[in-house]
Amino acid sequence: MSRKNKLLSLFPLIVVATIHAEAGTIVNNNWTPSGCGPAPVPASLDLANLDAYNASVGAVNDFRKNNSTYVNCLIREANSDIQTITKSAKSAQQAAHDTDDKIIEDEKVAEKKFPK
Repeated sequence: MSRKNKLLSLFPLIVVATIHAEAGTIVNNNWTPSGCGPAPVPASLDLANLDAYNASVGAVNDFRKNNSTYVNCLIREANSDIQTITKSAKSAQQAAHDTDDKIIEDEKVAEKKFPK
């Protein structure tokens, strides 16, 4: 197996291990944040009449404020998870590369020490 294939075969394991270590979770290829609370329940404007409309404006404004807070949290958490996964994958790839390099160096030493 080539070095590239070895590193690529490690990547899914690294991602799975990292996902559980960070804030968000992935289930069935869907990522969700775990530190932002539930998504706000949508509200809508009641257009039945002016009184109904006026009564619904407050709920819509509250939703929009809460939704903005939720989305900002989601973005921060997603960016943090992406950075953690990237660092972890790069670190694991480098460790695998370093191990392979050490084996290659040991093989060279062995060829000199134990000529055929």
